[in-house]
Amino acid sequence: MGIEPHSEAKIFYNIAEALKNPGNVEILDLHYNDLNEFPVEILKLPNLKELNIYNNQITKIPEEIEKLEKLEKLDISGNHLEYLPQTIGNLKNLKILILSWNNLREIPKSIGKLANLSKISLNNNQITNLPEEIGYLQNLEELIISENELSKFPDSIGNLTNLEKLRAYENHITTLPNSMAKLKKLTKLEINGNNLTNIPDFICELKNLSKFRAFQNQISYIPETITELSNLEKLILYENEISHLPSKIGQMKSLKELDLSFNNISSVPDSFFELAGTLRILRLNNNPISDSLQIKISRSFPNTKIFWD
Repeated sequence: MGIEPHSEAKIFYNIAEALKNPGNVEILDLHYNDLNEFPVEILKLPNLKELNIYNNQITKIPEEIEKLEKLEKLDISGNHLEYLPQTIGNLKNLKILILSWNNLREIPKSIGKLANLSKISLNNNQITNLPEEIGYLQNLEELIISENELSKFPDSIGNLTNLEKLRAYENHITTLPNSMAKLKKLTKLEINGNNLTNIPDFICELKNLSKFRAFQNQISYIPETITELSNLEKLILYENEISHLPSKIGQMKSLKELDLSFNNISSVPDSFFELAGTLRILRLNNNPISDSLQIKISRSFPNTKIFWD
């Protein structure tokens, strides 16, 4: 994923130098320059492909940014942006857009026009919802929306059929829309630190999922269907309200790390012991598990590092 490296392209670190031959500038790096405004001189660089302007004090992006028609990567994270211009949707060649650590409250609907976008990073803002138009990003592989104010995903998220990584931890999400069942290429799902009360039955449709983090929610129910995730390697569910495990959990032969600490588990199904051959890390501390069951589990998993306290 990402843009092709411009191996022969010179990196320019100041605008004055870049403007000497503006047509030759493909990469401009102005991070940590104490900039209070977006330098409009950048708009005179017609062949600019990569703009790194992160960690400044920029408060807005000019509407004229659409002039940078060849731009493939824009990193303007760590600034003071409160909104994005609608014209950002006209950057047709944009593949990577990094907007983390700003003061954004919403994303313009025009974002859906960025058909070539493969990664968008929106973490650590104040975003309350994503526009339905985000579902038009058919080439998106990575969506990072963690540490915001989201209460739900738009139904259109299910249209992101090339999505591989979804990071949405530390929001206020209460449920996952059924449309997410269409995310067949998803390998990593991070939904920890939200307000989920259950894991949806459709989780079994995410056949390529290898890492699932849903700790620090209010989950009381793990569906039996989760045992159909034959590629799942990490299942991290600590600090929830889980009292029972799926009866067929032993079918999860790829599982290498299982964290169920700080829950209400007092027993495990018989098939649980079938995980002994593959499980490398098991965390069951801070559960009401009897001493006798602890001993049985410890003896049955000789090659597993088990945490009891």
